[in-house]
Amino acid sequence: MADTKKEELIRRLNRIRGQVEGILRMLDRPRPAVEIFHQITAAKRALDSTGRFILEDYIKENLKGVPRSKEEEIKLKDIIDIIEKF
Repeated sequence: MADTKKEELIRRLNRIRGQVEGILRMLDRPRPAVEIFHQITAAKRALDSTGRFILEDYIKENLKGVPRSKEEEIKLKDIIDIIEKF
């Protein structure tokens, strides 16, 4: 993984850690369950997004330098776009 990608990954994971720590703090103070649920949902989405970020990087790195036709290149871009939206 390139340094810039690694820095982005660390930034994302630190934000997720902050979200989880915030959820733990919410348990120490009486907070409505719906507020806790919203924070858990946000953390899950951030974790899912980070997983897609890693998967996209993995695909691109492992296919780097592999000769592809124009049609295959378009299909690969479509697959990566689908992964990003999933």
